[in-house]
Amino acid sequence: MKKRIVASLLCMAMVLGSLAGCGSQGTSGGSASTQSAAASAGETAEASSEAASGTKAAAGDMVTLSLYIPTLAPYTDEAIAEVQDAINEHLAENYGIQTKLVYTEIGNFEKAINLAMTTDELDVTCYFTGNGQLSNYVNNGQLLDITDYFNNASEELKNSFTEAEITSSSMNGRMYGLVRKYQYGGKEVAVLNKEIVEEMGIDPASITDMDSLGEVLYKVHEAHPEIYALVPQSMNDMTWNSPWVGGVGLTSFAYTNDIESTKLQSVFELDSFREFCNYTHQWYQDGLIMSDAISNTQEGSSMVTAGAAFATLHNADIDPLDTMYPNTVISATIIEPRAVSTDIGNLQYGISTNSAHPDEAFTLLSALYTDSKLHTLLSYGIEGKHYVINDDGRADYPEGMTAETEPYGGFAATATYPNYLLNPLKETAVVDDYKTAVDEWNDKVKVSKTFGFYFDTSEYGDFITAYKNLEEKYLHSIKTGSVALDDVLPTIQSELEAIGFYEVIAKMQEELDAYLAKQ
Repeated sequence: MKKRIVASLLCMAMVLGSLAGCGSQGTSGGSASTQSAAASAGETAEASSEAASGTKAAAGDMVTLSLYIPTLAPYTDEAIAEVQDAINEHLAENYGIQTKLVYTEIGNFEKAINLAMTTDELDVTCYFTGNGQLSNYVNNGQLLDITDYFNNASEELKNSFTEAEITSSSMNGRMYGLVRKYQYGGKEVAVLNKEIVEEMGIDPASITDMDSLGEVLYKVHEAHPEIYALVPQSMNDMTWNSPWVGGVGLTSFAYTNDIESTKLQSVFELDSFREFCNYTHQWYQDGLIMSDAISNTQEGSSMVTAGAAFATLHNADIDPLDTMYPNTVISATIIEPRAVSTDIGNLQYGISTNSAHPDEAFTLLSALYTDSKLHTLLSYGIEGKHYVINDDGRADYPEGMTAETEPYGGFAATATYPNYLLNPLKETAVVDDYKTAVDEWNDKVKVSKTFGFYFDTSEYGDFITAYKNLEEKYLHSIKTGSVALDDVLPTIQSELEAIGFYEVIAKMQEELDAYLAKQ
């Protein structure tokens, strides 16, 4: 899930792995008539109804706090309003506060919250930390320092987080949010169209690397030239869970070649990036990848589900992706589970600096991680209407309802919510205890050697902007294969030199080496 992020996605989206990845980041779909404007056009959808107004009136002078959440699946406005009413009844009884739910499609979420953070309209929000976003939010003064709030919080809340998770939401020893309770990092897989897999007798388990994926893509392209063999994971991003390591030191410009490396480079100069892009460029040249991938506005797994594409790369975790994306099957692992510096806590929840009610906002933030009834309402919806508990004690869709028809999309894609460990197990869960499964996953996943290192970029604003513009200019066109890396690398290196990249990376390398020497 960019995380499923994600994303979408979340997909962050994620993903959204850390929907898958931003953990299971990434589905969007449905018509504008059956989902919020956020899911169809990227605009925020604020829950409102006469019933909601009645709840607020009954709540008297209680503070109402906005809660911003990225969507990975369709939500109807009616369902959001119903869930908001139920949540507010619970909040009024237990915390003396109210909330307003604001949902935004994951691909447009970052833009939406950056705009909302300039006002007092936003109180508590999800945010993604990939590509150095945590340091950007902190350096821009957008996130409230919650260190003292956390230190004075309940033992239940404090004991919910590992030292690594606290480090992931901190800079210079100060906390700015709470990480999503999920597994660290993710593995790379391919999401495949089930109908074509069965029709052509493809063995998904045989797809274990980019070579074997390519062999299958060529066969599908020959048999079904009318569809795309491979599409980006989300929008124009070929994959969130990239086979290179990024986000070193909470930056958006420093990368290492693999999980074990500590040599800092630009992404364009990594051997692993070159290898990946050589595959995609060849596939693009041979017509396997959609020709307009660089301007794609759709989420890859949704296209695979609909039969418009055969495959997309995706970041996965302990949850089975094929239950989230109907009509799909999943390949074997293409890249083993690993977590870079920004994967541990790649999705977090924090408080806007401009919130008019920081004390009440932390009350809501804390409850999101400790109150199982609140969290289940928020992520699953209303029991009996949006989900049911079956005879096995697991959550499932109500009779006759599916992921496509259930109106409150959170149950279909819970990766962007704060603490899914609080929720009842889903019928589709492949484990009996999510907490145990997550702990076991985290124990085996490889973590970048650079984890915990922080590079202060507060004096490099102009440089960071210049580098971001450079990446936006080249990165996705190279990753999707529409441009060959070797054709533009000399130009990129000249531009890197012009913006002072090599001087900055040398200073950062010096600080990283000193940090590692003390570990």
